[in-house]
Amino acid sequence: MKSLRGRFIKTTIWVAIISTALVVLTALLLLFVYSVCEPYGFERIWIGLSRLKAENQSGGHYFFGYVILWVVTAIGAVLLTSTVASARLFGNMLRALKHLQKAAEKIKDGNLDFEVMACGEQELNDLCNAFDEIRKTLKANAEKELRSKEERSMLMANLSHDMRTPITTIKGYLEGIKDGVANSPEKLDKYLDTIYSKAIVLQKLVDNMAEYSELELGRMQYAFEFINMTQLLGELTQGYQEEVQEQGLTMEINILEEQLTIVGDRGKLKRVFDNLVSNAIKYNREAGTISVGMVQERRGALICISDTGTGIQEKDQNKVFDGFFRGDAARSNIKGNGLGLGISKQIIESHHGKIWIKSEQGVGTEVYIYLPLRSY
Repeated sequence: MKSLRGRFIKTTIWVAIISTALVVLTALLLLFVYSVCEPYGFERIWIGLSRLKAENQSGGHYFFGYVILWVVTAIGAVLLTSTVASARLFGNMLRALKHLQKAAEKIKDGNLDFEVMACGEQELNDLCNAFDEIRKTLKANAEKELRSKEERSMLMANLSHDMRTPITTIKGYLEGIKDGVANSPEKLDKYLDTIYSKAIVLQKLVDNMAEYSELELGRMQYAFEFINMTQLLGELTQGYQEEVQEQGLTMEINILEEQLTIVGDRGKLKRVFDNLVSNAIKYNREAGTISVGMVQERRGALICISDTGTGIQEKDQNKVFDGFFRGDAARSNIKGNGLGLGISKQIIESHHGKIWIKSEQGVGTEVYIYLPLRSY
């Protein structure tokens, strides 16, 4: 690609060469014409005008006419050459500037689905590339804003959908108590237990929404400390045993005995494992198995939580960590707001770790977490 500065220099050199050549050719042509048209033309030129006048020789004024004609022709040749060369050079520049002007008008009108074409000169091409980068940035920001708007709309839709059932249940049981339907201590206890369980569902929903909003806004506060992951994961799995057994499932634990230390927020990591085990319970098959394992992988702790449940369709596996996402089959049968994995991903990434998923529909799902090890 040619440099604009180089083209300026090259054009200037060519203008000088061509103008000089034209001036020389014009001078030679006029000398030839003068020598042919005037008697003793060459002799007069060599003798000089002063001597000719001194000898009272006529024709000096004719020679002055030829000189004036040569000067006018030379100036015209220089101007013509400069004009043609400059028009050609600045024509390319004007085309590039008009192209950028049209691009600016499109951006002003909100049209970002185009590409700023490259220019022939290096400096102009750099300007076009910079302009196109601005367009790409504006387009990315517009798409991000559109996604945020869609997420907010989905948030309101999911929130109303997920809160309707527990609120309706609570309202119904409270009306039953108020109307005296719960006319025995056993029935009243049953009603109150149901109301309490639905209130817990609402509390989890609100907590999820609050955490997700804090993470999206970058306002989540972490209390990092040195954590023995072997001990923490062992304590958490023991706590999950009762809930798993109540659902008629089996839990398998395979955690190495060696101490693996990380730097993390104990409460936030517990939140992640609560989400993953809760999903493993919800999406498992009857009498299924939940497995929790941890090994040391290079300089990190590799944790796997798997189930023998319904699995996830291949087309949905890249979307499960998006906020509010739920597969169609899961949405129709299982309650939830689709925030758990999205929150888990952001928490793990805040710990400089990674989280990913492997799943086969009808076989089960494996969720992997990698957290870098630290030393005291």
